Amino acid sequence: MNLSFKQKIGVIVGAALLAVAVLIVTSTLAASRRVMEARTEQLATAVQSIHSIVNAYKSKADKGEMTVADAQKAAAEAVRVSRYGAGNVEYFYIYTMDGTGVVHPIRKDFEGQNMMGKLKDGQGKDVIATLTGALRASKDNTAMEMGEFARPGATVPSPKLQYVVRVPGWEWMLGSGLYTDDIDAMKARLYLTGGLQLLVVLLIVGGIGWSVGRSVIRQVGGEPSEAYEVMARIAQGDLGVQIPPAAPGSVMGGLAQMVGSLRHLVSEVRSATDSITTASSEIAQGNADLSHRTEQTAGSLQATASAMEELTSTVQQTSNSASMANQLATTAAEVAGRGGVVVAEVVSTMGEINDSSKRIADIINVIDGIAFQTNILALNAAVEAARAGEQGRGFAVVASEVRALAGRSAEAAKEIKALIGASVQKVESGSRLVANAGQTMDEIVTSVKRVADIIAEIHAATHEQSQGIAGVNQSVAQLDQMTQQNSALVEESAAAAGSMREQAQSLARMMAVFRLGSGDGEGKEGRLPPSARGAAAAAAPRARPVSSLGASASSASLTPTAGSLPASSSATAQTNKPTAAPGAASRRIPSAARRASPADTGARADKAAAAATRPKAAPPPTGGKDAEGDWETF
Repeated sequence: MNLSFKQKIGVIVGAALLAVAVLIVTSTLAASRRVMEARTEQLATAVQSIHSIVNAYKSKADKGEMTVADAQKAAAEAVRVSRYGAGNVEYFYIYTMDGTGVVHPIRKDFEGQNMMGKLKDGQGKDVIATLTGALRASKDNTAMEMGEFARPGATVPSPKLQYVVRVPGWEWMLGSGLYTDDIDAMKARLYLTGGLQLLVVLLIVGGIGWSVGRSVIRQVGGEPSEAYEVMARIAQGDLGVQIPPAAPGSVMGGLAQMVGSLRHLVSEVRSATDSITTASSEIAQGNADLSHRTEQTAGSLQATASAMEELTSTVQQTSNSASMANQLATTAAEVAGRGGVVVAEVVSTMGEINDSSKRIADIINVIDGIAFQTNILALNAAVEAARAGEQGRGFAVVASEVRALAGRSAEAAKEIKALIGASVQKVESGSRLVANAGQTMDEIVTSVKRVADIIAEIHAATHEQSQGIAGVNQSVAQLDQMTQQNSALVEESAAAAGSMREQAQSLARMMAVFRLGSGDGEGKEGRLPPSARGAAAAAAPRARPVSSLGASASSASLTPTAGSLPASSSATAQTNKPTAAPGAASRRIPSAARRASPADTGARADKAAAAATRPKAAPPPTGGKDAEGDWETF
């Protein structure tokens, strides 16, 4: 049952009044019960006292000290004159168990008459039959009954308590009665006093409750149930709840300010969370790309290191070859020098041969002249032999032979001369060639010396290159080590970015609990989780720059390690835009928050006024009236 604060205050006031009323009723009933008990005890004590007197006479009769008749008469007189109560107006009566009147101080006409069925109370009951029946049913010979009888001078019956005692042996019913309407009057007075007290309590408690309720409602700014409902909806994340207008400084006013601040804060946190999620996704993707490129760079550096090692070996070999070539060039220069000396000697020898050939030519000329002279002499001898005739024929044969020999000598000399001329020409040509060879050898020696110098320079250069390449190798090794360290740092950065993205997504899920209203744009089905937004953004093509080391490292297997790429980076990859700030594309300007419809604070129950009921007057007696209409007969 939903009750407003005012209704709860009313219930509290009603409960307090009910408690006071119950207290008044219980105290009144307790007081009336105590008075009734005192009245009953007074009546019983009085009857028992007179019963003891009657028993005393009966005892005397039983002992024979008195006759039964005298004892009964004396006892009846004692009962007749006995009085008790306020003003000693209360009396005792005696009836036999069959209803015959023995003593009645007020109605002496009842004495000696059988009143069974004749005497009835205001409710129409047979008084004598009721009392005797109660005595017969009693185990201690006592009975108490309530009846209604009119007071003297009154017509309206009043409640009267009857107490009777049976006198065994005599079969008497001794009793008396006391009116209890004064107890009812006292009870009515107590109820009236209690009602006045209840009214005063109602005014006091009601005033206090009204003041407290009004103060609380004013401080709360409305019904506390409304404030509770608003706070419950805020606790559930509904920041679109509409708060009724409230006075500044009240709880509802503070709640309105808090909700406004929370809306702004949650909107900003959502925007920042989306930006962080997008930025972390881009960072993770960038780290993955950087890790991939770092791995490529590491592979390229390894390939470069291998190439540099090969180049170092090649340069070392070149240096060694240059050193050997330098030695060979030096040897060749020495050999060429020696060849130049030999060629010079050959040139000198060829000159001497040329001179000798010239001298042989001169000798051949002399031999040719001698042969010519010999031929002339042979001719002259033939002429002379001819002149001599027969005596000169033998001489002529000799002269002919001599001339033939001279001719052959001349021909041989000519041939020798021709050969010597050709040899001289050849010697001259050889001399020229040898001279040229000597000049060439000189040039070769000069060139070999220059080659030796160049090879020495090459050797020195290759030695310096070998030292430089060794330094480059060391630098490449350091660069490779730093690249590996950078790769590890990139992997750690990727893991940190992944953790930041997960934390941002967790924060986004926590922020998704808050509903900002119509301006939210993401409060219900229109809002996508960050992972879905990241996956949607990842669907866009991503432009990746071509690494300059890709060509040199094409032969190496370059794959990023498993640790360099977060588990969900493939699903949350974002388009790489170096010129744009991370998350700029995903930022959203939150709209004004929509306020929800006012919450129903529950139906207020109308106070129902209790209808006052008046007690009805007791009906007049229907019977039991004696001849004089007096109800004070019993």
